[in-house]
Amino acid sequence: MSARPEARGAVTVERIAVWGAAALVVAALAALVVGPGVDFRTAAPTADFEGSYDNATGTATVTHAGGDRLSDGTTQSVAVVVTDADTDARTRLLWANESTLPVAEGDSFAVDDPRVDADGDGDYLDADGSVGFYLEPGDTVAVVWTGRLTGAPGTRTETLETVTIGNATG
Repeated sequence: MSARPEARGAVTVERIAVWGAAALVVAALAALVVGPGVDFRTAAPTADFEGSYDNATGTATVTHAGGDRLSDGTTQSVAVVVTDADTDARTRLLWANESTLPVAEGDSFAVDDPRVDADGDGDYLDADGSVGFYLEPGDTVAVVWTGRLTGAPGTRTETLETVTIGNATG
C-alpha cells in the first residue's frame, strides 16, 4: 500500500510541470501576437499628414502623406480641428467615420474660409468643410484620430498631426 501514495505524488508533479509548460507556451504566443514593446496606453496609428494653404481660394488642405492607413478595423473617426489663433475658437469637422473609412495615403480634406467664394457660384462653402472664422496665418489645423487598436484596453483620441497656416508646412 505504500506504493500508491508515491504514485499520486508523481502524478501531481507531472501535472504541475505540464501546466507550467502550457503557461509558458501561452505567454510566448501572446508576446508574438502583441509584439514586444507595445504600450497600449500611448499607442496610436503612425500616419504623416502635410498641410497647405491657398491664399487665393482661402482653403487649408491636409493630406495623408504616408504611414498607417486609418481603417475601419481600428478607427472610429478622423476629424479636422481648426483653431483660430486670435480668439482660440475651435471648429471640429468630421473627415471620416466608420461608414466612410478608410483614410489612406493621398486622401485629403479641405477647409475653406467663409469670406471667399472660390468657384464664384454664390455659395461660400466650397471645400469639404468650413469654419466660422476667417483663416489667417497662425491658425492651426489638427488631424485627430479616435479609435481602439487591437488589444488596447479602450478607445483613445490622439492628435496625429498639427499644421500651422502661414509657416513652411502650411
